[in-house]
Amino acid sequence: MKNNVFELEDALTLVLDRCRCLSTEVIPLEKASGRVLASDLNARYDVPLFDKSPLDGYAFHASDTKSASRDNPLKLAVAEEIPAGAYPHKKLKKGYAAKILTGAPVPEGADAIVKFEDTESSDGYVTLFQSFRSGDNIVHRGEDVSINEIIAPGGTVIDAAVHGMIASQGFSAVEVYKVPLIGIISQGNELLEPGDTLHPGKIYNSNRYMLTSALKKEGFSSIYLGSVQDNLDEITNYLQDAVSMYDVVIMTGGVSVGTYDFTEAALERAGADILVDKVKMKPGSSCCMAFLNGVPVFGLSGNPSAAMTTFHLITVPALRKISGQAEYRLQKISVRLAETFKKKSPNMRILKGRLSLENGSAVFHLNQHQENGSVSAMKNAEVFAVIPAGSGSVHSGTVLDAYVIS
Repeated sequence: MKNNVFELEDALTLVLDRCRCLSTEVIPLEKASGRVLASDLNARYDVPLFDKSPLDGYAFHASDTKSASRDNPLKLAVAEEIPAGAYPHKKLKKGYAAKILTGAPVPEGADAIVKFEDTESSDGYVTLFQSFRSGDNIVHRGEDVSINEIIAPGGTVIDAAVHGMIASQGFSAVEVYKVPLIGIISQGNELLEPGDTLHPGKIYNSNRYMLTSALKKEGFSSIYLGSVQDNLDEITNYLQDAVSMYDVVIMTGGVSVGTYDFTEAALERAGADILVDKVKMKPGSSCCMAFLNGVPVFGLSGNPSAAMTTFHLITVPALRKISGQAEYRLQKISVRLAETFKKKSPNMRILKGRLSLENGSAVFHLNQHQENGSVSAMKNAEVFAVIPAGSGSVHSGTVLDAYVIS
């Protein structure tokens, strides 16, 4: 077997360099939420398409109000009423006003608007008690979006705001990247499914459910392909079948150096190109990242905390890139350690925890359990804080780099 041991950033870069976006498809706009745009989307129209009113009031010539005040009120005849969805029938002459509702087009000639509450009206007239400047209370054409500007670049995840912007331009369909089909395989003689009777030496399969939920939170769906025993032939066959049907395969268990750890051997037997078989970090050092028949295979530890560490730091960025996202690397921030961490860190150590905002800075609070095999290590985890390799005890108040995972 190869000895492909890397620092985290080197391992991640190596994997990302091999990942390719999936092909594209055109889908109806109503199904586009959460999908990734395949190319830049340009505005067809100005938004708004015309000068409009942001409030209920009256439109008029600002120059008419030059001398208007509470002591010198200005009385204007109301020429017409313009509700939203209608269009002004005539050019507004000086000395006149038009009643206008929120969202309605400003009539030609008018260049200012006053809200109802600041006026008095009766018998077809409205009275103003202050002066206005040209442009007051008017939302101008193209103020929000200008025609031909890029409203969403390729690689953008279509969230609520982007969805609305696309709709505002009249697009009924969009071209997006296909969603990767992800298969999950569990490996280990010791695994039982929840509901099975627990026997000595056996454990319930928690990784399957942690991965499924974590993928869903990232916007990905997955299919559980089953649990495979610690058998080289069986694992090889499982992997070969999986890569023939899925765009990505994730396997947990069997990536260490024990007698019954067969993931890497099975990948080699199947003809995979193994890129990484160990990362210099704790937890999550034991892993196997490979490409089999062009399909990325992520072999993660059977230990829950270790598996989820590698999953978030390497698998998630890779999945984002495969799905077409332009921003696929995890966001990095600086955090201040709330509690002293006493253990030494010969290799880079990844701590799980949550954030609070104190005196304008992000404070990192350690989860109680940080062990490789701990399921609760990931409970409410929002960030992974990084202790550099070679560190001793790290005191509270120390500033650390951290990856945002939630």
